[in-house]
Amino acid sequence: MSAPGVVAVTGLGSFIGRRLVDRLLEGSPKLQILALDHRRPFRLDSRVRFHRIDLTEPTADGRLAEILSRARVDVLVHAAFRKTPTPDLEMDHELETIGSLHVMNACAAAKVKRLVVASSTTLYGPLPDNPNFLTESHPLRGHPDAHSVKDRIEMEGLLADWRERHPDTEVTVLRPCWMMGPDQWDHVNRFFALPVVPMLLGYDPLMQFVHEQDCIHAFERATLSAHPGVFNIVARGVLPLSTILRLAGKRILPLPAPVLYQMAYYPSQGQTGDAPAGFYDYLRYLWVADGARGWEAFGEPLYSSKEAWISFVSARRMRRYR
Repeated sequence: MSAPGVVAVTGLGSFIGRRLVDRLLEGSPKLQILALDHRRPFRLDSRVRFHRIDLTEPTADGRLAEILSRARVDVLVHAAFRKTPTPDLEMDHELETIGSLHVMNACAAAKVKRLVVASSTTLYGPLPDNPNFLTESHPLRGHPDAHSVKDRIEMEGLLADWRERHPDTEVTVLRPCWMMGPDQWDHVNRFFALPVVPMLLGYDPLMQFVHEQDCIHAFERATLSAHPGVFNIVARGVLPLSTILRLAGKRILPLPAPVLYQMAYYPSQGQTGDAPAGFYDYLRYLWVADGARGWEAFGEPLYSSKEAWISFVSARRMRRYR
């Protein structure tokens, strides 16, 4: 396939899905785009054909296969994942793992030529024995208290098995790290937007980000040209957690791990359904990914980790004057 004629995107309500569609409309005006989600977004461009589909339904794979076959879709970008974990662990699993399996089955039935899947470097897990830079071949060890991470690890395992059984479909897995920028907003950005940021006493891990524009650029390139395999999508450079907080003028509240985890237990359970360690361990141990393979495939990122962080901080400050 030299260039796709029809592209379908699941998860139009996600940041990646929505921004990718906008980028494709702007850069490839002749491309036909199908948008798939359980809810039609406001102000959807008239050039986009929308189909309402709920990936948690038992018959979603059959209905999705029918849509893909009828439209003769060449590439499907699967971005229908939670931007923030929810306390409904069963529904999250149905969407992120079983829903992804529905997508794979539909792609097989419709003979889709290319499947691009949004994953995350959080799947490597924050662990004290991690190497300085985690390559794509490093095992996905995740975190026992982060149910969304566990769901996506299961999804990637199912995808690896599916890829072996369907060699005619190019499969690309993109693993962005934490995304920063003026518009990205999830539980990670919400935490870093706090005026006083708690830190685990005695820990100051290296942090890594990717700017939202660089992330969407990688998805656009993976959609329009062949890049089979797994790629970390990260910016160049790393900074200690304490340094990025000081760059933002944040007040730091250092707390021992048992105290912080006890204080945050009920809020964490109510907001994400996870114990606090499922998030705070990512601010405790190293989980920096190697981006060389992604940079070679999709080009040099425009923003370093530091610049991506400053972009996020600057945008939050400017909102005060609106």
